[in-house]
Amino acid sequence: MFNTSAIQYPKFKLAILALLALNAVIYGFTDTLTSFTDALVWLVLLVIYELEANNVELPLGETAMRHLRSSLIVVIGLVFGSYWRDNEWLDIANSALWFGLIAILETEVRWPDYVRRHERLFWLATIATFAGLLAMAGIWLARGAWLDGYDALLWIVAFGFIEVDIFHLLKRKHAV
Repeated sequence: MFNTSAIQYPKFKLAILALLALNAVIYGFTDTLTSFTDALVWLVLLVIYELEANNVELPLGETAMRHLRSSLIVVIGLVFGSYWRDNEWLDIANSALWFGLIAILETEVRWPDYVRRHERLFWLATIATFAGLLAMAGIWLARGAWLDGYDALLWIVAFGFIEVDIFHLLKRKHAV
């Protein structure tokens, strides 16, 4: 198995992960297969990023983990193609913003020295991406798409607090 002792999970992180898993199940029963796949793949990707961020020793090597992340991102790309095919423009815009966030995270994982040299640029890109994602959640809520709005807000909280550590990110503003 793998060593999880490196993770010090506060209860709110576990609650967020449980709510995301519940969301995937809800989408599985109430929405399309595409929405269910989208929710499930993003959840797995979030867990992988969290484990890697906490230096948890996984049974797969670094190369295998990179391939797994890349495969999940390909599935997310296929879901995006489905949204495009069906002219689901809010989902397309939302996916594009999440692709931006994944690009930022992948760059941080794969080329940390580059990110350190361009810290201000990555900080601004991350803030802009989260602002766009908040706008998307607001649009869904304003349209009465409660599950989509709730799901969007929950994912923002999940990535903001679990992966990106939004408090640390906002503190960097003063240091940059």
